[in-house]
Amino acid sequence: MRLVSALFRRLLPAALLLAGAIALPLHAETPANASRPKVVVISLDAFGANSLHDPYLPAPTLKALMKRGAYAASMTPINPTITWPNHTAMVTGVDASRHHVLLNGLVVGQRASTPPHIEMWVPKSRLVAAPTVYDAAHKAGLVTAEVDWVAIQNASGINWSFFEKPDPDGPIARDLIEQGVVSRDDLVRFGEPSQAWRDLVYTRAAVDIIRKHHPDLLLLHLLSLDSIEHETGYGNDSGRNTIAFLDDRVREVIDAVRAAGDYDRTTFLIVSDHGQRSLHHWLHADVLLKQAGLQEAAAAQPGYSVPEGGFALVYQAHATAASIAKLKKLFTGQPGVAAALTPDEAARQGWPTPAKTDQAPDLLLYAADGYAFREADGNGRDFATPTSEHGAHGYPNTDPLMHAIFIAAGHGIRPVGEIPAFPNVDVAATIASLLGLSMGDIQGRPLVDILEGDRLAK
Repeated sequence: MRLVSALFRRLLPAALLLAGAIALPLHAETPANASRPKVVVISLDAFGANSLHDPYLPAPTLKALMKRGAYAASMTPINPTITWPNHTAMVTGVDASRHHVLLNGLVVGQRASTPPHIEMWVPKSRLVAAPTVYDAAHKAGLVTAEVDWVAIQNASGINWSFFEKPDPDGPIARDLIEQGVVSRDDLVRFGEPSQAWRDLVYTRAAVDIIRKHHPDLLLLHLLSLDSIEHETGYGNDSGRNTIAFLDDRVREVIDAVRAAGDYDRTTFLIVSDHGQRSLHHWLHADVLLKQAGLQEAAAAQPGYSVPEGGFALVYQAHATAASIAKLKKLFTGQPGVAAALTPDEAARQGWPTPAKTDQAPDLLLYAADGYAFREADGNGRDFATPTSEHGAHGYPNTDPLMHAIFIAAGHGIRPVGEIPAFPNVDVAATIASLLGLSMGDIQGRPLVDILEGDRLAK
């Protein structure tokens, strides 16, 4: 209770400020692209399918969309079940074996004699190895926009952007400053306040883009639920109350579309990238690698891990089949390790191999239920350490708690109610069908059962 109360005490002043900062126009200007269909995709990070089916979930906006459109029993994420790979899957229509995004950023310095690190703010052209639906839309002359989407830095296929780490001098940022939503100093220190405050700003950025630029495709990503569940675990009132907060952000975007005069031709897709599960033990893969002598200065084949919650990637310099077999033996049977997979074994779950991309690991580790990987802490000598309850994802996509949500309503969507589970690579193909675009050779297929006949891909 104290966690939830503290969260909303922090949110209330910001919410009141932002609610009164911008008055949506009573009469919207007619956009140049007034006759075209539009798609708004809102991703609510870490929103698990199980949560959506809670009959007491405080989410009236989402429930109204479900009632007048279509929603999935669940949506299956790709492996790995973390944010950047799955957001990339939903806009490319392919899994990680083809788009090559494995972490929340680019792994740099792997297979060296020193630990690797992750660079987040790298150009999309360097990170994503597959074309996207927003590239196709932009090439077709449509107006594209993104707010806090990921693996999208400096994307040439986007007309209007408000990045996860916004440029204080960017055009949308200048609009928000002029409107009194934020100050320039707020944007310079953007990572310091709560994630919920940032989500309020992201929503206002999306409203500004809708009001002024009438995008044909808008991608919006909100992170509050993922943030609070990482802190407190899955399935508690902290998460449920945060869903109520996010439901209001969805309503705010829908109201903006209506006020802009675009409502009747807009499709709303509400998605998530993965679910979440609770954990009570941390695993520190580098402890075992160090004990095996693989992190000594004189090691001929040094090895380091990159931990990411439900999984960890192990990279080894000059790896061979024999050395990988030794790595597998090192971790197999250790407490909290559910699986240790070679590249060929991981490939059967949709992971790329090192022969395809240097981002692929030499060994993939999965944590067991109740465990998650993180960097070594404390004395650095214990492989498994207890912790208070936290939340994590990254477990295999066969885990029902990793499954995501999908809701579709509005223009071009048939009111069919619940549909069976499907893979999230189908989202890109469905967006393309709604906008009359072709995605070429992808793994995903449009959700024909929910689309009106004239929206089906030709």
